[in-house]
Amino acid sequence: MPTTPLPAAIRKRTDIFAKNVKHRGNVKKSLDPKKQQSIEAERLRKKGLGSGLPSLSSGSRKIILIFLALTVGSVLYQICLPFIGGRSSNNGASPREAKQSSSALTREQQARAAEAVLQELNKKATEKYFSMAKNYKPPVQPMVDQDNADVDDFVDFEEAARKYVLDNHGSEDDMPFDAANDAQGPVDMAHLESMRYRKQPGTTAIYEDATVISGMSPGSGGTTPVTGDSGDPYDAREPMSESSGAGYNYEKKDLDYIHPSSSHAAESMPGQYSSSERFTRLRISKSQWMMLGLIVLVAAYVRLWRLSNPANVVFDEVHFGKFAGKYLNGTYFFDVHPPLAKMMFAAAGKLAGYDGKFDFKSIGLDYVAAGVPYVGMRMLPAMMGLAMVPITYVTLAALGHASDSCAVGALLVAFENALLTQSRLILLDSALVFFTGVTVMFWALFFTEARQPFGRRWWAYLLLTGINMGNALSCKWVGLFLIATIGVWTVRDLWDKLGDQSISAGQYTRHFVARAFALIAVPVIVYLFWFQVHFSVLHKSGDGNAFMSPEFQNTLDGVNLGHTPRDIYYGSRLRIRHDATNAGYLHSHLSNYETGSKQQQVTLYGFRDDNNFWVITRTEAAEAKYQNSTEAGKLQPVRHGDIVRLMHWKTFRRLHSHDERPPVTTNDYQNEVTGYGWEGFKGDSNDHWRVQIMEGDASVPGSRDQLMAIYSKFRLVHVGRRCALFSNRRKLPKWAHEQVEVTCMQSAKVPKTLWRIESNIHADIPAGAPLAEYRRPGLVAKVLEATAVMWRVNNGLTKSHPYESRPHTWPWLRRGMAFWGSDNRSIYLLGTAPVWWLSLVSVVLFVVLQVVLFLRSCRGFNDRLMGARERYADSVGFLVVGWVLHWVPFFLMGRQLFLHHYLPALWLAILAFSATLDLLTRRMRRRVRHITMGILLLVVIRTYFQYSHLAYGTPWTRQGCRRSKLLGSWDYDCNRYIDIEAAPTILKAPVPTETSHIDPPAAQNFDPLEHENKLNEPAPRIDHDKLNSDADKAHEAMVKAATTAAKENGAHAAAVSAAPAGPNAQNHHEDEEPVIGDDAHHEFLTQKPVSSLF
Repeated sequence: MPTTPLPAAIRKRTDIFAKNVKHRGNVKKSLDPKKQQSIEAERLRKKGLGSGLPSLSSGSRKIILIFLALTVGSVLYQICLPFIGGRSSNNGASPREAKQSSSALTREQQARAAEAVLQELNKKATEKYFSMAKNYKPPVQPMVDQDNADVDDFVDFEEAARKYVLDNHGSEDDMPFDAANDAQGPVDMAHLESMRYRKQPGTTAIYEDATVISGMSPGSGGTTPVTGDSGDPYDAREPMSESSGAGYNYEKKDLDYIHPSSSHAAESMPGQYSSSERFTRLRISKSQWMMLGLIVLVAAYVRLWRLSNPANVVFDEVHFGKFAGKYLNGTYFFDVHPPLAKMMFAAAGKLAGYDGKFDFKSIGLDYVAAGVPYVGMRMLPAMMGLAMVPITYVTLAALGHASDSCAVGALLVAFENALLTQSRLILLDSALVFFTGVTVMFWALFFTEARQPFGRRWWAYLLLTGINMGNALSCKWVGLFLIATIGVWTVRDLWDKLGDQSISAGQYTRHFVARAFALIAVPVIVYLFWFQVHFSVLHKSGDGNAFMSPEFQNTLDGVNLGHTPRDIYYGSRLRIRHDATNAGYLHSHLSNYETGSKQQQVTLYGFRDDNNFWVITRTEAAEAKYQNSTEAGKLQPVRHGDIVRLMHWKTFRRLHSHDERPPVTTNDYQNEVTGYGWEGFKGDSNDHWRVQIMEGDASVPGSRDQLMAIYSKFRLVHVGRRCALFSNRRKLPKWAHEQVEVTCMQSAKVPKTLWRIESNIHADIPAGAPLAEYRRPGLVAKVLEATAVMWRVNNGLTKSHPYESRPHTWPWLRRGMAFWGSDNRSIYLLGTAPVWWLSLVSVVLFVVLQVVLFLRSCRGFNDRLMGARERYADSVGFLVVGWVLHWVPFFLMGRQLFLHHYLPALWLAILAFSATLDLLTRRMRRRVRHITMGILLLVVIRTYFQYSHLAYGTPWTRQGCRRSKLLGSWDYDCNRYIDIEAAPTILKAPVPTETSHIDPPAAQNFDPLEHENKLNEPAPRIDHDKLNSDADKAHEAMVKAATTAAKENGAHAAAVSAAPAGPNAQNHHEDEEPVIGDDAHHEFLTQKPVSSLF
């Protein structure tokens, strides 16, 4: 029997059954005796059986230890070799290695000595295992078609091989890790697929262990087996030189296909698998479904526990709860986010019995007192947050990872405090994260069907990916980052297919069109659909009208802009609207500026009233000329280029501008606009404005040359200052009623200087004059307008906020944000720190590894990362790309940003960490691997319990709160919690005298069930909230009185402490009433912490 080389004996990855390979319709089986021999030797050596290691002499042990140290050193040397001038696998020795030849010989001699010792020790064990493996006869597999065979054709062979392994080993503990792990769960399809190949002309088909199938050297033309320098066929894994024939390199590790050498690297190989084809159809066993069910039950308890707490409006529930009520009332409103998530909250409220009357006006309002079914509304985001747990599991499984790592990922999501906190409230991010997770899950499942393109499952997963991309985008515009993530991977996949010569041009076109339809057209259709539902429900006029154009408002019930005479004549009374901002009408009133000229204010006002009317007149010179002409008394239209004056209809002040700075916008190029003059005043040259018609309606002839209501968009340019009437939505101070500022801007851009006339009144206009009216826009036009307004307002959210944060602080959880606070309770958004930090480490590790592998590949190395390089790049690479695209774009935003904007990226990073953990521990023994994962979960769960008070809003202690601050930047308020180290102070009541007849205060009675209805849950054993609230209020008074009481009553306290204990012995006199709050304080201290309730 041939001896076993040392590298095979200590090889970590082992596989004891044959791999099925399709080759031109034939099913081939291969059993490698040498690998089986090394497997058994390794197994027995780890169990301490048959190896004889305990009885080795000290000298032999030293030799083995020296060899192991040299092996580790050589691995480190190989990693650093490209950076210190070493040689690649295809080149000769470098000068550095030539200088070290003598030391290399010494190491080689030591290695051979250690190898000889191990060969003798393992001989008997390997003989036994070899005979067992040789007797195995796998079932004959029917012939299958090379091009149309399904992955299922190989499953029976794999299952038979596993059964054989289990029967002969007797228990899974004796099996190598890979075999045992595969036998207990779904088929390791990724490993099976790594064996599939298509043989190239003139080449030799190679199994994973580099056994030569045909027994022929490529291009040799003879029958000489391919061997290495030692004559052993196993050494064929070494690279062959190009001069030997075809010039192909064969590798030992997980071949996806036969790799061409450097001279053929640019050639496309028919049948080569793209990155998408490395994923195979997902199969989850019954035991794994049961495990997932248990995880979901645990997550349900974590996510739904005390969902009714607090019974007050929290954070942005102020907005989204109010919007849900407007949906139920059908009243139009405006929000900076798309409508889907808000409509979902409205539907949940409707089902729960919410009537839409509660206005969610401010944080802290009591839900119970108003009869709001808030628990039912909060149940929706809670269930979406709960669904993220199985979504995480299925996504990782679809990406090809082991069931234990999938379970770890699901549990990390279940016990992540930031995701937990966000999903318990009526907030949009829970819906966004949910649809992000569903999209990524279906995208991963779509790649599992890559071998069966255009099948039912293939189409279903692809379309569901597109639909949920549209849903995510319809919740928040962060969904655009999800579209970018899927788009990048789609381009990569199509690029791989473009180089696949087995895919015809027609098939490639079908792939391209299918993805374009499902991933571009379908999300757009979904986005439009939800906006159509949004507009259909909100059909009544509301407070959101002011943000929209008159055309849009004209589609709402209750808005009747009606008809107005089309042609504008001198003497007409006009209502003029600012077109660019839709902020309102040109307006004036009897109030003066408190700065500048202190003349009458001219503003924009968003509502219709009589102060919006202006009369258009000629200049004084033009009026005299008109009166002396034959046209006197006739209607004269206003045309492009005319110089006009505008007089306020109510106050008789004319629209005026001069060299004064406005009250808010004080730039030199901005001039103040005022109302100047009085009734009968002829005015001056600063009242002159030139009409410049910039746009007209193409369907209305003459609207570009003659001023017309609605159809003409025009500028008013001051003749003297050469500035244009301008507004940019800046609000004036309170003394100007916080209306929008109007200025005259020099060199102003056109859009914000455009105006339109909405109403036109003239006594002399004939009855049959043409009328103008606003057209009703279609769905696409309304969606585009709403999207444009959302974009503008979103970018305008630049004011500072106490809890805003910048993107560079998110990944390491530098700071959280406060949601709500009350006596002894608060809700503070803070993640589970180990999860955040480890997920960041996994992302950084991936980037570093990719850089190192790239540099090493440039030097000719072909590192395999324990045979998982392709899988690592595909699964973790996809998740890291998604993380980057969900995080980096926030650096470009100048608006307010908060920690919750990082949650979609966080979920992707958690998946990346779980996948990395799976790949890094795949060579460990199952028991060691599971212990490692268990320790990680214990740390995470412990952290979850420690910070659960901030997520659930439950009582805490000041000491526990302060101990929990791992970072000084975590700024949740610990002073609101009870200080258990400060002993309750007994306040001495005044002793009644003959002149004092004041009765002592009566103790307050607490009803233990008082808060039951507020919490909407079973009555607790004692009312924590009420008691802790009173204790917290009384605590400060007790501390302040402590010093005084000690000084004044020192002698009395000493006497009391020295008095013998008796039936009436107390901490206060019999005639004293107990201090209010002492019992409550004691009750709180005797309660169990929140973590003990789980």
